[in-house]
Amino acid sequence: MVWDKTYSSEKKVWGEKPSELAVYAANILKQSRQFKDNPDIFILDLGCGYGRDSIFLAKEVPCHILGVDNSRKAIAMAKEDLPRELEKKIEFLCYDFSRVADKYDVILCSNFYSILKPGERAGLREVVKHCLRANDLLFLSALSVHDTQHPKNGIPVENETNSFIDEKYIHLFTREELEQDFGFLNISALFEHQYTERRSTRDHHHIIWELMGALP
Repeated sequence: MVWDKTYSSEKKVWGEKPSELAVYAANILKQSRQFKDNPDIFILDLGCGYGRDSIFLAKEVPCHILGVDNSRKAIAMAKEDLPRELEKKIEFLCYDFSRVADKYDVILCSNFYSILKPGERAGLREVVKHCLRANDLLFLSALSVHDTQHPKNGIPVENETNSFIDEKYIHLFTREELEQDFGFLNISALFEHQYTERRSTRDHHHIIWELMGALP
């Protein structure tokens, strides 16, 4: 499994800090009347990797979190890093995200959408539709077409605009594409965000979309 190999060789490939999306989501949730100081918030972290966002959110927001990823190595790393005081707040599972069926107040999906092929992206949208209730929130980030790294280094995927093989499959999004994909939500925020990410091998500069939307 390609991601098991990545985590085995590069370890914490995205560093120790939470993703840009998780920081944004925590700030929103701490200000929200719906979620502020509510210890019964249930958060689903899709494509949780080695758990950096789940652990960060559990420290910042009163909540319970399920982190799912299909990499056994990533989940093993997440469980190893899970602080004892958070063991009752976070569960990490090596699991196919398309099989998630429970209801959640918040779904976090940090850059996971960008590594999914078209059929898998459709499956993720179905999970969002099924797992959120009215007024519950999705926070999602995805690489923008204005990101320069992957078009420069990757090989274009035949018959897929803005898709590349850069060691792994990656898709870059336009605003219009995300608006269409998540048109079933009331999208309250969709903006581009630039940042530099300190990775295990070298720093990476990225431009991503950050989306916040609620199920009607």
